[in-house]
Amino acid sequence: MTIRRTLLLAMISLVVIGIDQWTKSWAITSLKDMPSNSFLGGYFLLMYAENTGAWGSMGSTLNDTMRFWLLTVIPFMFLGGLAWYTVTSSELKNYMVACYSLVIAGGVGNLIDRAMYGYVVDFLWVGIPGSWFATNIFNVADVSIMIGVILLIVAHFTIERKLAVS
Repeated sequence: MTIRRTLLLAMISLVVIGIDQWTKSWAITSLKDMPSNSFLGGYFLLMYAENTGAWGSMGSTLNDTMRFWLLTVIPFMFLGGLAWYTVTSSELKNYMVACYSLVIAGGVGNLIDRAMYGYVVDFLWVGIPGSWFATNIFNVADVSIMIGVILLIVAHFTIERKLAVS
């Protein structure tokens, strides 16, 4: 069972990290120093950003040492622990392994950016133009993390509840 979970984690991670790094490389070569590109009536933008902080640039004003520990070392340890738990826990079902793998892969994708550039490359924005209803600028790794977390929450309130009642 551990081999099966390891393979699932590895396959999902390779795909997500590959797509994430490819899209970020594309963003650097195609969007950097360019005006944003608007699609769907301005509800979707492609715009290049270098995020030294976390989601929404939180922590970007911290000194370099604090930012390194809070945004690189601690997430690295968390992702390592989550990967170990994902591979070794006999309690996890395959859908949970897949969800955790999405979170791990997204986190690793952003850690690769921090190691390579000292910041995370972001390039996607969704929202209603001119309103407060919008996302921060994000990337494929962020989408992977969010999908993994949302699927875990949905599964908890559907699949796991049905199993508990049975």
